[in-house]
Amino acid sequence: MRSFFALLSILTCILGLIIIIRGCVHPNKYQKELSKEITTAVRVTQIYAEATHIVVVGIGIICLGILTASIGRLIHTDEIKNFYISIIKIFKKNTIDSDQ
Repeated sequence: MRSFFALLSILTCILGLIIIIRGCVHPNKYQKELSKEITTAVRVTQIYAEATHIVVVGIGIICLGILTASIGRLIHTDEIKNFYISIIKIFKKNTIDSDQ
């Protein structure tokens, strides 16, 4: 179970890093517009606000990955196994009662 949480955390952090890199590269897409002599301040602000938003979303996804790793460290496999066994027993008991 811990390996599942570790793998999930790694994949989430990689996704967050990719999104951060996309946010850092975002203003380069508009380099032609930013290099004009007459560029409005509103357009420049909009481009950099979009880039900042993308980076902040990436940071949030990385934080989610770190939270996933922390949860994975706190959960013990025996507790989860006992929880699943108790749920299965409850469902088996309910189906036996409904058959009678």
